[in-house]
This record gives sequence, structure tokens and C-alpha cells, in this order.
Amino acid sequence: MALAGCRRCGKLFNSINNGKYCGECIRRLEELYGSVHEFMRDHGDDIFDVESLAEAMEINPVDVQALVELGYIERDMQTYSRDKKGSRQKIAEAIDGELAKMRRSGITTYGGIIYSRDTKNEDAMKVTRRKL
Repeated sequence: MALAGCRRCGKLFNSINNGKYCGECIRRLEELYGSVHEFMRDHGDDIFDVESLAEAMEINPVDVQALVELGYIERDMQTYSRDKKGSRQKIAEAIDGELAKMRRSGITTYGGIIYSRDTKNEDAMKVTRRKL
């Protein structure tokens, strides 16, 4: 049994998996996260650091730093911006763009094989097959 001191309250606790916070503080931080998440979503265009977020919400900066250390919120705190596109959306747009290019050039894919028409001899409608 490994004992450790909670980084938030200083109480000794059984540190399973090298935890930094006691169970009571973890529960308190999980409850606090809901209000922090809602605040950041509502103020998505603002840029926060630990101190400015704690000051804006009138909470202890130690609690905000603990949420960052636990991975509840990111260190740069810009993930809630309304103007920024998410990485999934960027990937989807890139795929849509590539598919549009392929359609314009007459190339289609099916089962990992690329099919394209012979553009030099349209009457022949020869189909070229090659593996991706």
C-alpha cells in the first residue's frame, strides 16, 4: 500500500496507480468540471490561462490547475472556440475535396482498385484497372 499526500488538500490517501489526488478531491473536481466546461463553452471566443479562468469563474486556481493535470481541460484552453474547425471536420473536408477531384477526372474506386476511363479514346470506353 503506497501512501501519498493529496496535491489539493494535503490529506494522506492510498495512492493506487500513482494518483495525485484523494478520492474526495477527485469527486469535487469532477463536479466542478461541469461548470468549468459550461463556462468555457459559453465564452468560446475568449482565450484563458489557469489564472484568468479561475479569476473569471471566481474559483481557486489550484482547482483549475488540477483539472488541467487530470486532463479534463487542455492547457491552451482554446478547444471551445466557435470559429475553429475541429480536426474531424478538417479531415472530412479534405476527403470530400479529393473525392470531388476524382469525380471530375473520371476516376472511381471500388474495393481498393482504381478504375479510370481512357480519355484519349472515348469511343472505346476502355477501363484501366490498377491497385491503390
